[in-house]
Amino acid sequence: MTSADLPTWSSIADWYDELLEAGSGPHQTAVACLGELTGDVRGLDVLDIACGQGIAARDLARRGARVTGVDYAESMIANATRHGTPEGTAIDYRVDNAEALSTVADASFDGVTCQLGLMDIPDLEATLDSVARVLRPSGWFVFVIGHPAFLAPRAQRTTLDDGRPAAAIAEYFEEQFWRSPNPEGVRRAGNYHRTLSTYVNALCDAGFLIERFAEPKANELLARQQPLYAHVPIFLAARVRRTVTS
Repeated sequence: MTSADLPTWSSIADWYDELLEAGSGPHQTAVACLGELTGDVRGLDVLDIACGQGIAARDLARRGARVTGVDYAESMIANATRHGTPEGTAIDYRVDNAEALSTVADASFDGVTCQLGLMDIPDLEATLDSVARVLRPSGWFVFVIGHPAFLAPRAQRTTLDDGRPAAAIAEYFEEQFWRSPNPEGVRRAGNYHRTLSTYVNALCDAGFLIERFAEPKANELLARQQPLYAHVPIFLAARVRRTVTS
């Protein structure tokens, strides 16, 4: 298989959309966590980066935000647009790269969200700088990522002597791009494993103050689909705020 044959987020966009529409415990858990950390968004301008097929953007719009959703994959934006918007709302979907946000003006949003996308973007530092640029003074950024301690490269599921599911982690410190070998797994498109300290330090370097962390517990559907995550967190999430400099 050549590099041209390897799956990408663009090439699996329709499969991904069908997965979410069929009912995905991980994504339902992530949307709920994102909602808790964003809080009341009524009347706010919110940018959803790496928006995919729009699951988080639609939830934000449903809760009263004026939403713009961007994704680098045209196929993802096409599916997001096809889903429409909650009644009485409008979402501005655009093809744009989160590392540059070239279609987004400086200081134009009250908040930025990124649900399950930050670990898929090659240049974390450039992305955080772009997020800081488009936020208004004291604006916030909320993101949910695969938990780097438990979704590390080539992590293996195992079973303890008492029958409880567990995870075996051997490559946490080795930051790298990796693909899941599961031919029907989301991570077959690949993602960038980074340590928790790398994320925290990058946020600080970009001028963000950390307000809240969260490690959401699996909802009922996720616990049934993947029992491991009733015992360890599948996601890590945070709310950070842009610092105002003179």
